[in-house]
Parts: sequence; structure tokens; C-alpha cells
Amino acid sequence: MSGTGSAHGSDFGYATVQAQRPEVTAELADHIYHDEDLGKRTFAGKVAPNEEIQDFLNATDLYDTEARRWRAIDTEPYTDEKLLYAPIVAIIQAILRHFDYSDTRSGVNTHNKHFKHSEGREEYHPPQLRTSPDVAILGSGTNFKPEAVRAGIPNYDICASPVEVKTQHNFTKGDNLTQIAIYSRQLFIQQSNRKFVCCPIITEKYARLYIFDRSGVHVHQSSPIHIHQEATDFVRLILGVSSPDDSVIGFDTSIYWLGDKRVLETVDADKNPVTLTLEPEKPIFYRRTIRGRGTCCWKAKDDEGKVVLVKDAWRSRGRTAEWKLLEAVKGLAGVGQMIAYEDNDDQHISTLRGITVFVEGFCDRTFSRLILEYYGPPIEGFETPQDLLFACHDAIAGHQNLLNIGILHRDVSISNILIGKSGSAPGNRGVLIDLDMAIRINVAERSVQADFRTGTRAFQSLNVVRSCGKANMTQDYLDDLESFYYVLCWVCFDTRPFPESLAIWESGNPTVAAAIKRGFLAGPLADTFTTIEPFFGPIFMRSASTVEIKIHPSPERVEQDYATILGFIDTAIAELLASPAPTNDEPESEAMFNHSASLPTTPTTRLFSTREPLSDILRNGGYGPGPSSPLKRHSNSAYSDEDSPKLKKSRTRNRRAARQPSSLSNERV
Repeated sequence: MSGTGSAHGSDFGYATVQAQRPEVTAELADHIYHDEDLGKRTFAGKVAPNEEIQDFLNATDLYDTEARRWRAIDTEPYTDEKLLYAPIVAIIQAILRHFDYSDTRSGVNTHNKHFKHSEGREEYHPPQLRTSPDVAILGSGTNFKPEAVRAGIPNYDICASPVEVKTQHNFTKGDNLTQIAIYSRQLFIQQSNRKFVCCPIITEKYARLYIFDRSGVHVHQSSPIHIHQEATDFVRLILGVSSPDDSVIGFDTSIYWLGDKRVLETVDADKNPVTLTLEPEKPIFYRRTIRGRGTCCWKAKDDEGKVVLVKDAWRSRGRTAEWKLLEAVKGLAGVGQMIAYEDNDDQHISTLRGITVFVEGFCDRTFSRLILEYYGPPIEGFETPQDLLFACHDAIAGHQNLLNIGILHRDVSISNILIGKSGSAPGNRGVLIDLDMAIRINVAERSVQADFRTGTRAFQSLNVVRSCGKANMTQDYLDDLESFYYVLCWVCFDTRPFPESLAIWESGNPTVAAAIKRGFLAGPLADTFTTIEPFFGPIFMRSASTVEIKIHPSPERVEQDYATILGFIDTAIAELLASPAPTNDEPESEAMFNHSASLPTTPTTRLFSTREPLSDILRNGGYGPGPSSPLKRHSNSAYSDEDSPKLKKSRTRNRRAARQPSSLSNERV
């Protein structure tokens, strides 16, 4: 079984641990960096020196200095790894006691303890998966959740480093690497402030060190440490993965617990140090992967109570930093704004690994932290149909504002369009955020090389999805406008059940995704739009159908293209504002029916497109069914429970919660 190259997984979670194995394997497959000195040099200078380690070996009853072996481990090969758990834990505990690590670290046999996973999104009630590291170095201190430490139950919240135990007979490089990668992925997810995770595999004879980070995995396999004959190196390894210095075992120590409150240290716009309180304690967005940007977003408050968004990410080294683009967009309507940033040039994966020679395939990454204005929820969290249209309109206008200064966004998605702040003026009732994938373009030529790995698969244009395996395809603003259309469809379609044809938009196979989208665009409109929820009413039906017809504008007139798309939304807004307010038990906000509400002015520009029109792609072929063989989408009228009390209650605040796409942003190096 092959994976998709990302272990982010569905928002509904993996059905089983076994189901995520191929995804984790595929994510790391081409990003394994072999370093035969890793185990011996990684912790040199960070833990006790060799002389002190030798003193321990001379003093402990567990080690025979003459025979040069650990007494509790038999000389004969083991056939059952369970017989190794007790002696290895005893050795670890003795090391921790001797070097005064026991106050904050302990080695525990956890092969029969069930560490809960965090998979998918909690509101979707994903299956509760569990795994059991054979041994865990458990921790306490400012980087471990106090409540979990007090409970004392072994789990990933308080795991400093997982340790896998194998016999020489059952050790297998590939399978064992995947197993410890699953543990490490949970530490990245559940602890949230990890730069890397250390995980040794120990047999009755050898110890190997694996370090997982945002570039993949740094491994020590071919020349492992002989735990008996190279006991000094082995003890140093145990001290390293158990270090009471949280930065040594991979924590970002600028995020920590202060009592039962979690805080984050950063800088303000003038580069003065500030401490923010994280509310909630967990990030409000994070990627469920090991390798990649590792984007993690926190909602935080400053001392004056101002709410901000903190975004941590690891960009590919050499790529334009997002803060530079955000500096350029200051004051642009419809675009998310930055308050401050941290971008230290020495925070690279290569620096953490201590390497200067890069092997082919290694993608070095650089850490950055952005402090951003905090807006409303993603567009799926709208309260009224007007909220949705206002947000969509202003975000599209914001996209044009970006294009006017030579920036192409390239990742329009349901997660990157936010509802504006409460009471926002026209132009900022919706904002386009996340310039991770954005790129500067030549204003005269305006197009860039299309890459199917860039953006969020569910909302990529047909043109971008079709670029897989093709070197001569370009991407431009029309592709992003098409993405806005897909976002609107995603939000508006009924979710009981969610239309299968739309769910396949996020297929890991670009050919499949392209075929489904081509069928969607080419199919009869009557079939397509019968799945729009009655909640949105005939105005949305009519507007969505109109946009579908006109989504292939003339590529020579940028200003007119935007005016056309925004005009559709303007018309729909005007019709909604002219409609009488509902009188049922869930009245819409009267402000949204204010007939005097104004529309933002549409920015203008003069650019010229050379991309093949989407209408030509549909007419001339490409992937998948054409107009003569549309993929049918069936009505979900059987699920007419709009008036059920339970459903009405769930919509009191969020009138419509769309299904989140499972692949957020593809990871392009």
C-alpha cells in the first residue's frame, strides 16, 4: 500500500493506527538523512563529559567494567523483546538517579500503557486511537502540561522521549522507523511546541538514534552504538534523550507553562520582548504531520487584553519569508495584516542537526514567527448568508489588491478566507490570509509555472491539478478566482451526506481530482446545484449557477474579470438585502438586512493573461469525462431535517458548518 506523501490525514481521523502507517512511511520515504556519527556526537557537550560517565560505570553494580557489559542483559540472543523491558528500564533509571535527572525525568515501562492519539478534529469525533511505546522517558517542568503531570498517567502530554525496544532478531529498519515515527508525530501534535523529537531504538546489543524534525528524519542505523562495549556512548545517549534541559530534547522553550497558564515569549513591532498568554492553551490550527512547514497558529492575548494570532512555521530555506510579503501588503483592504515578526537567521534545521554538507533531497527549513491581527472565524463559520457573501466579496477584492502590487496568492482555500472583525467596514468584512504559498510575479507577464503540489488540493483550479507531470503549464490569477468558486461551492453544498464528487476533489491522485473537477464544471447545472442547502435559498442557487457559467472569463482583461466575478456577488448581496427579514424563531441579524449597507469599491489594474481559458480545457479535452458524459451529483432531498430542533439548535451561532477539507495545504519544498 502506498501513501499520499502527507500524514495530515482526514479531519475525521484515521480509522486505525495501521491505516496511518503507509501515510507516515510515504511522508518520510525520500527524507531520511543517514549520519553514522549521529548517536555519538549529538549530545556531546550538552550532557555530562566522558570522565563523569566513566565514573558512573565504575560505581554502578549494573555494569561489569572488566567484561564490558551490562550484567542484567544476557549474552545469549533474545527471542522475546518483553524480557528486555525490565533490564533496560533499570539501566535508564540508574543513569537518571546518578546524574540527578530524577526530579524531572523518569524511565517507565509503558509497553502495556495506552497513550491516546489526537487525530482529526474533535468536533468530528474521530476514532480514539492508542499506541504504546515500549519505554517512555516521562517529564515534568515548564514544558509539560501541569494537569497531566499531576495525574501521573503515562501519555504523550508528558513524554520527553519515546524509546522502542527490539531484539536483534526482530529489528527491521523500515517497520521500526515507521513505528517510532507514529509516536513522534503524536508528540509534535499534542505538545505543539516541538522543534524535533529524539527516539532511540535499543536491542540487547545495539542502540540507534532517530531524530524527527520538519525536514524528515536524521538517522543512525548502519553503525549503531554497541551498548556494552561502547557503554560511555550509550550512557551519553540516554542522558541526551532524557535531558532536563528541554531545548536539548527538542522543545521550543519560548512557549511554556507558567503555573496552569501557558505563555509565549516573542517581540512587539519595535522588537521589544513581550509575553503573551495563550488562550486556549492548544493551538487553534496545526498541521498533523512531521515533515513540512509544521504550521501552528495560536490565539493569544497581550497584557492589555488585545487578542492576536501567533503563527509559527518552518519555510523552505531560500524561499521568500512570509513577513516580507506581509510588510508589502500593509494597509491593503481585504488582506490579513501583520503586527510583528521574529525571523532569526540561525534557526535552521541544518543548524539543529549540526550539519553543513547537504545530501541530495535534503530540504533545509527556517523557522519564523508572525504576530498577526486576529479576525473572525474561517468563512465556514459565517452566521448569515450575507456574512458569507460579504466575506467572499471582500476577500476576492483583497486578492485583486495583492495582484495589483505583483503578488499571486496561490492557496485560496476555506481555511484562508476569514470573516472580518465585528463591525468591519466594507472592504474588510472578509480577509484573505496566509501568504506561505504566495509569490511575487512580474506585473507585465503575470503568470508563473503551475505546480500541482502548491495550494490546497480540494480548491486547486483544474489547470493547476492538470499540471502534474507537465512542465509547460502556467498559473495565474484566473486559477485563484476559480479556487474562490470552489470554496463557495464547498460551503454551500449539503453535508448530509457530503457530495461524493466534491469529497474526491481532495484526492491525493491529481489525475482523479482533475477528472472529477472537469466533470463537475462540464456537467448539467441542474444536477450540480440541486445539492445546495435550502438554508441558502434561490438567490444562492441562481448566483452559483451564473458564476459557473461565467467562470471562464476572457484572459486578456484582468480588471473586467474581477469586475465580472465581484458583480455576481454584488447582485446576490443586493437581492438578499432587498429580501424581507425572516420571521421564524431564528431571526437574522437586522444589521445584515440594512438596505443602506454599502459595497466596497472594486480595485482596478491593467494586466494581461496568456493562460489557456478553462472553457477551452473543458471543450478540448484533458482529464476525465467531458460534457457528453458528466459525472452525476444526486440530490440529498431525503435528508430534509432542516426543521429538526436539534439542527436548529446547532445553528444558533454557526448557521452552517461546512465539511473541512482533509488536506489543508500541500507541502511544496
